[in-house]
Amino acid sequence: MIEQLCTKLDPRRFPNMSGQMAAILGFLLDREFTSPALAELIVTPDGAVLGRPDGEPTAKVFIGAEADLRANLCRLGMAAGLEDAEWTLLSETVNRKPGIGLNRGEAS
Repeated sequence: MIEQLCTKLDPRRFPNMSGQMAAILGFLLDREFTSPALAELIVTPDGAVLGRPDGEPTAKVFIGAEADLRANLCRLGMAAGLEDAEWTLLSETVNRKPGIGLNRGEAS
């Protein structure tokens, strides 16, 4: 089912998706949608998300606020037409990444 989820969330299906969001998806889904790919996402104590591109020593790319990232992932899931089982898989996949949580109802 992960392949089905990756197909539905593939950045090529969303021509207005930013490269940054494609890199985040690649990191979360263990796919390489961008070059360089993101090797790490870190959530700081104040709720900021930092990214470390592959090959870089530190996470110095400011992604945005954790709450915004979670909301954007939820919006993307809605736009992709995820079914219940796919929502569950996406949530479990995202929640396995330290510091990033996802609940279906968080988009506003």
